[in-house]
Amino acid sequence: MKKIYIKTVTISLIAGAIFPVNALSLADAEKQELPVMVIEGEMLNPGVVGVKPDIGGVNDAAALLQRVPGANVNSNGPLSGIAQYRGLFGDRVNVNSDGATYKSACANAMDAPLSHVPTSLTETMNIKRGIASVSSGIETLGGNIVQRTRRGEFAEDEGIDFSGKTTNGVNSVNNAYYTSIFGNVANKNHKFRLGGSREEGGNYDWDGGENIDTSHERNAAMLGYGYRTADQNHELDFSYNFNDTHLTGTPSLPMDIVYSRGGVSNFNYTGFLADKYTVNTEFSYQDIQHRMDNYTLRGTVPTAKQRVSDNSARGFGYKMSIDIPLYDGILKVGTDGDNIEHDAHIRNPNNALSINNFNDVSRDRYGIFSEWTGDLNRDWGLELGTRLNWIRMDAGDVGGISGTFASPVSPHSKLANSFNAEKHAKDDLNVDVVAILTNHLTDDLDVELGFGRKTRSPSYQERYLWLPLNATGGLADGRNYIGNIDLKPEVSYQAELGFNWQAESAYIMPRIFYRYVEDYIQGTATSNAEALKVDKLTLEYSNVDAYLYGFDVEGGFRFFEDWKAEMMVSYVRGRRDDVSDNLYRIAPLNGRIGIFYDTAEWLAGSEIIGYDDQNKTSSYNDEVATKGYFIWNLRAQYRPQHHAIQGLKIGLGIENVLDEAYRTHLSGLNRNAANDGTAVGEHLPGPGRNFYATLSYDW
Repeated sequence: MKKIYIKTVTISLIAGAIFPVNALSLADAEKQELPVMVIEGEMLNPGVVGVKPDIGGVNDAAALLQRVPGANVNSNGPLSGIAQYRGLFGDRVNVNSDGATYKSACANAMDAPLSHVPTSLTETMNIKRGIASVSSGIETLGGNIVQRTRRGEFAEDEGIDFSGKTTNGVNSVNNAYYTSIFGNVANKNHKFRLGGSREEGGNYDWDGGENIDTSHERNAAMLGYGYRTADQNHELDFSYNFNDTHLTGTPSLPMDIVYSRGGVSNFNYTGFLADKYTVNTEFSYQDIQHRMDNYTLRGTVPTAKQRVSDNSARGFGYKMSIDIPLYDGILKVGTDGDNIEHDAHIRNPNNALSINNFNDVSRDRYGIFSEWTGDLNRDWGLELGTRLNWIRMDAGDVGGISGTFASPVSPHSKLANSFNAEKHAKDDLNVDVVAILTNHLTDDLDVELGFGRKTRSPSYQERYLWLPLNATGGLADGRNYIGNIDLKPEVSYQAELGFNWQAESAYIMPRIFYRYVEDYIQGTATSNAEALKVDKLTLEYSNVDAYLYGFDVEGGFRFFEDWKAEMMVSYVRGRRDDVSDNLYRIAPLNGRIGIFYDTAEWLAGSEIIGYDDQNKTSSYNDEVATKGYFIWNLRAQYRPQHHAIQGLKIGLGIENVLDEAYRTHLSGLNRNAANDGTAVGEHLPGPGRNFYATLSYDW
């Protein structure tokens, strides 16, 4: 037996900002004596931050990451948030949703993994602080995020249970509304669930004008069935999540979303065998179609420059593991993998111009892993794991019709012919190792020391982008890139030291880290003569060396019984090791502090969010520096306790009370010439003053 400290966090996302509602912080939580590896309900392992949405605003689930120490969001549009953790983002961060490792259909990640399921239909989002376990995913160099959709519960006694939730709200800053409903009907052995949501909003206002175009429209639906045996030793679950995003702006990218639609199917099984072995299996399949263009939401665009791009992603994934009691711990062994196919086709709707940007691209991953977690003695715990991954990639021939491809000696034709002459198939064999040692120093203090070797093979854009374009997985730096078939996998070496201190009414959890990445993939000046004829500023994906270091901390305390204060600070510094330059799109020093009056019936208070200047920018990306800023928010929520309406929550608030005008460093550079108050190449602004009202009800 050992003491495990539990933290459950409840989050409310309202109009793009998040605040704690019904939060049970470490300061509030009771220390509980639990058997090793037993997790019940919402209890989480030490070091895991659990984010549980309460009510949604702008339903981009990626915005929840802004409540996690060290995490943030690269925002390219209202529904196109890309996860960032400790300076790494995009494909370096593994995102798992109900067992599926979702892959963006858009070559620029407009449909980023966390955009598929809105916040209102998300049950929890869990992120392990620091080094991700080898069992958590195939490529977790930048961390691991697990999103779980609403699934409902089995009934605990005889009879049928009906349960559900509805969430609704309006926001003034973009004249937006959202609504969702979820229902579950269950007995002890069966449960059926159905849910749906809709959200719509216009461009958001700010002190200097109107951010054009940041309108959005999205519909989502989900259904599922679960079965549990009478002895509760076996459980099956089938689910299907469908996303239908309509016209939605992404002003920091070359095009906007026309539609993104499709579904992800999941099958999960958990079984307890021979009274001691736990078996877990996960299977998934996704099929997503995505269209974007550069003229529907961007004012007048000459017909010769109009472009439409059709993209698709389809494939399946699996994971199978077994937990075996061994010594004073659990040995987890398993295998996982996924196979995904991508196509992207660009055309002019007014003439015959056509480009096969990505043709029959496949990226297949296969992994095996072994991980032991347990106690060395009463005060020492250990996690030790290793993983072997095989990444196989391939691509079909490319080319174009008409326009710049009319001549066989044009640079476009030469680039296509050169790419087609190369061998496209590539195989990488990668090894991950993780060791995390934990010491229970006192009843109030745990110390964690971790080491990790993590790997990531190039993305399909980094290897197979043959023509200078902005199809870069959402970099949003305004530069054109070409790929490099011969790129090596990235290899990261990370060390981390963390402290978890908890007293009766206060807690603080600081962590420091250092990471060296060998063969980091970064755009550098190309020597490709034909690419330079297309764009003299073209960057080519190359292997360089880089390092990142920093710290993140969260803490809080209760006072006067019904008052609480909470804080969070994050800092990361990223540098190239081969030349004197900074890494691209890293959040500056940032944090938040809030003071709230918190009872069973009322939550009311104020929070301040601050970001420092970011002038440590990447010269190779022509990254633009940003000034620091502070945002002041006021929030209140009423939760009546009368049994007839218990479950009702009414929220009101003002965000950015002082209507501060600011530029968000992790927002991309504006590409929309019709934008109001923001020039092309300038960072997009943050939202202005926003009045919001929300209503939710659980039954």
